[in-house]
Amino acid sequence: MPERAIDDVEFVWMLRGRARILAESGELELSAGSMLLVPPGLRHSIVWDPRRESRHGYVHFEIDTRDGLEGAVRTRPMTEDDPLAGICAYLLWLGRDRPGGWERRAQATLGFLLDAFVSGPLPSERIHARLGPYSAVVDLLRSEWSSMPLRRLGVEELASAAGVSRSYLERLFRAEVQLPAASTLESLRFVRVESLLVRTDMPLGAIARHCGFADLFHLSHRFKRRYGLSPSAYRAAGGLGPSVLDEPGVARLASAIWG
Repeated sequence: MPERAIDDVEFVWMLRGRARILAESGELELSAGSMLLVPPGLRHSIVWDPRRESRHGYVHFEIDTRDGLEGAVRTRPMTEDDPLAGICAYLLWLGRDRPGGWERRAQATLGFLLDAFVSGPLPSERIHARLGPYSAVVDLLRSEWSSMPLRRLGVEELASAAGVSRSYLERLFRAEVQLPAASTLESLRFVRVESLLVRTDMPLGAIARHCGFADLFHLSHRFKRRYGLSPSAYRAAGGLGPSVLDEPGVARLASAIWG
């Protein structure tokens, strides 16, 4: 998308893939499950990742005041602690189906979205405890994976922490992440693998141990099956290839765990 400046406020939210935002204030990364706010009058361009499919939603709107919006573009993840994802889904529905009074409803919703975005994530002091078994799973993952090495967690352990059966937990993961529970857990460990491959020079064997794989052979086998190339080839390419964060459900859960 070529460089431009617009007179109104722009929200962009990534549904799949990645992009880079280039602006006067610097460069930012946008990945699945994150949002971008561009203030009025700021020159910027968006570079979509050419190596993977991208999907995004966007909206432009005017406000009565620009107070607090001047300056740089801003990004935020959609976390379990705020309503951003639900608000965006509601806006997409309004724009697509245009029910009666949709313009008035959209304007009110945009005001709430802007306020929620600018205010920052809600405190995470365990509103989750009131929100059901999936939130209990998020709490367990936050606690157990707050630092590395990542301990191998099984589906039965997650089900026990949530106080539900394994079959019920599987239905929760299908609904929330669109993946089976075991595949989600491995995807989350691959989130850390990707980061260590691209951002550090840590030996591959150490990465395997830090991310819950038995050894380098185990990591290499699972990694190549998932990505279609070896960990060393992924590192050499600078991470410009497939990513588990291309899955919006995985991206949202990873954000909820690690921020």
